[in-house]
Amino acid sequence: MKSDRSPIGAFRGLAALVLLPVLAVPVPAVAAGMSPSGNVEAAAPGSLHDRGILAELRELVAQAEALRAGSAQFPLQISRTGDGSDVDKGLPWVYADETKDLDSALRFARRARAAHAAEAKARLEKAMAEFAGKIKADGSNPYFRLDPGPGKLPLQIAAPTGTWTTAKPLDSRVPADFAGGTFEKIPYPFADSAGQADVLKINYVHNGTSTFGGITVQSPLSPAVNVPEGATIEFDVYYPKSAQGKYMRWRMRNISSDLDSYLRDYEYNNLNPDWVGSYQGETWFKAHHSVNASVGMSSNFTLELHGETGRPAETGTLLAANFKITAPDPNGVALPDVVNAENQSAVAPLKSVYNRKNDRFMVGSIGTGPVTGTRARHYEIFVDGNNLKAEGTHPRGPSWLKSTTGEALGGASTTPGLAEFSFPTSAYQAIRDSGTPGEFKSHGHVLAWYNQAPAWMRQIVPATLPAGYNGTTDFYGLGNGVTTRVPVDKETARRVQFDHTTYVMRHFLSTDEKYGSSAARGVIPFNSWDVLNEEVHESRHSELIPQDPNSWRASLKHTNWLAAMSDDRIGGDLKEHYVYLLFKYAHIAAPNKRMAAAYKANFADLPEYMKSDGNDTNGSIDAYVVARPPKLTYNDYGIATRSKARTVYNMVRALNTSWRSDPLYDGRPLIEDIGIQGHDSLGKTLASDNQYAMALYATLVDQKLLSGISYSEFDLKLPTSAPGGGAVAPATLNVRQSDALGYQYALMYKLFTKFAPYVDHVISWGVSGSGWQGSYVLFDGQENADSGYYGAVKPNRFILGHSYLDDYFAGEYEKIKKGYRIDLGDLGTYRR
Repeated sequence: MKSDRSPIGAFRGLAALVLLPVLAVPVPAVAAGMSPSGNVEAAAPGSLHDRGILAELRELVAQAEALRAGSAQFPLQISRTGDGSDVDKGLPWVYADETKDLDSALRFARRARAAHAAEAKARLEKAMAEFAGKIKADGSNPYFRLDPGPGKLPLQIAAPTGTWTTAKPLDSRVPADFAGGTFEKIPYPFADSAGQADVLKINYVHNGTSTFGGITVQSPLSPAVNVPEGATIEFDVYYPKSAQGKYMRWRMRNISSDLDSYLRDYEYNNLNPDWVGSYQGETWFKAHHSVNASVGMSSNFTLELHGETGRPAETGTLLAANFKITAPDPNGVALPDVVNAENQSAVAPLKSVYNRKNDRFMVGSIGTGPVTGTRARHYEIFVDGNNLKAEGTHPRGPSWLKSTTGEALGGASTTPGLAEFSFPTSAYQAIRDSGTPGEFKSHGHVLAWYNQAPAWMRQIVPATLPAGYNGTTDFYGLGNGVTTRVPVDKETARRVQFDHTTYVMRHFLSTDEKYGSSAARGVIPFNSWDVLNEEVHESRHSELIPQDPNSWRASLKHTNWLAAMSDDRIGGDLKEHYVYLLFKYAHIAAPNKRMAAAYKANFADLPEYMKSDGNDTNGSIDAYVVARPPKLTYNDYGIATRSKARTVYNMVRALNTSWRSDPLYDGRPLIEDIGIQGHDSLGKTLASDNQYAMALYATLVDQKLLSGISYSEFDLKLPTSAPGGGAVAPATLNVRQSDALGYQYALMYKLFTKFAPYVDHVISWGVSGSGWQGSYVLFDGQENADSGYYGAVKPNRFILGHSYLDDYFAGEYEKIKKGYRIDLGDLGTYRR
């Protein structure tokens, strides 16, 4: 009978890399007696047991030979000196005399007949285990490392006493009286109650009028403790299946800084949950939270629950338990810090690996202005996170803007036209003028979204729609910063966005002085432009997609000043939907020849608001034709969540299909690209979750309903659950953290390459040091290449050289290989 103890298991983490080819090594058929090549003798006709054990031995010999040789990527080096000076110590090696026992065991195994096969097998397994332990590598090569060990394991250093009281809300949007919400301590209510402590029960109430509901509680810590670097706050949450979409985040403090952890990713539809319970007649699940704690003296712990935004009045219940603060064991063996030894100026340019000329995609980074240093050497396309948003580009409203009752809106008193605007011209002109003509490109971010709009625009609300999600499409939600609400009719709201889009885009893409440009300055081209950002509601999709996999309209935020463009038509003809109109305006603002012709031919039938402000010349927009218009992009985050990825797919499919019958159809998809904000955390299934989204969107490209995909904002956080623990950039990583970061970047860039024909660009949301909210990018704070860079440049080599992490990322490498069948649910499967 075959042993249930795989020899490979004994060596994993020591020499797993060199064993990777083992299972693929063909075992040659041999004739009876000793083969000329020295293979194990085949059994003469005899018992099934004899033939079976010899087959096992042949397989083990093949594995041992592979271990002895190493792999194609990392052949095992044999040193014949006393100090290893004749090998590269950063790659796997052994001394020559360390091969003797394995070689002897191999010789014996190759000659063994059935009577001695068990002895040969045991001897060879022992020799392989001992040999694996002798394989060395000092970690100096960024592409290879043996398992460095777990490092300092966490120990509890403090915990809340359980004497909970209410506290003043940390977030001013939480009602001071919690809208009647309460808390209590109750005995652990589930069946597995043996040994369980009491739990904190939160009785949540949302009044339907505040931005979101919430409740704030606090407890002393025991003992008061000086929290060290690397400490984490840990706790468990029990939640009912009915809570889907209801809650947004936990906010915590152990000193004075806010620490957030979100509930939006809770798995309400997991068919195989790790834990399930029953309470109050409902099915409950469990989630664990682990957050980097604030460093310093701590004596109190504050916990605040935030409900989801845009929800109706509602109540709910959550249970929280097992609160503690942990820190690395001071007596443990610390993992060494990684040493990033190569400066960005010394490593191969990232853009030499990824570019359109080699049939891949462009790579870029955040940052505008003159292109120099790391940006110039490694990247091709650039974006700014803020300077094209409406708050900056359109700070003053036009004097024609009036409410439904004819009253002026605050801040809208400027003479209509150029005086309303302020443009960051030099930031993008400098990109155009850097390098050789056309060498560097710009991406625009963003024309419309629910945040960072000017105060005069934020006041606009639909004339007839009610506020707050009500289970239908007939509602509006509040964007950020809304303090005043003024009803505006839909034609006026459309005029606001049409003018905004037209002025901003034509300022850069034309030479017309009307838009603040000139012939002397010339056109400032853009490769692509985010028209709309983050308009899918944060969590409503998780409720609606399971009910209707083709849903999307009720899953949008309906941001007040944008939804006002549709008002009572928001649930009707898609051609009057505000998302449709926003993209249509961008097509008109930067037209191709076909759009210009269609605009002229249909001018008599165009709405009056398009004609009111001189954005054409006697019905012609020929002067604004762009030979290569920017790719018009819908940009959003959280696309690794499948229900959100599907919601975006549904929206784009519906709107782009409707656009084909529009009189102004210009041969381009309405929404040309989907921009994926990859502000993600390192995770066990992050790559395959992203692959699901990319496969969805690739099918739209195949149907000519989309032009492409981009990763518009890409960086990676290291959560506390990551190998080696959590970290916040630009903090130096330990070697295990660094390897995990590189492995994740390798998986992602391997995924991007797999879908390269569909991908326009990948933009790192940071040049060096850190990205969004303490995420890690491809170069560290000293502009040295970090593990992310090496994983990106040579994904296969990095993954194969860090196979001790294979268990953490189990199955991911196989899932993103070419030919893997991707399950798209009711849409079938996709294979690439």
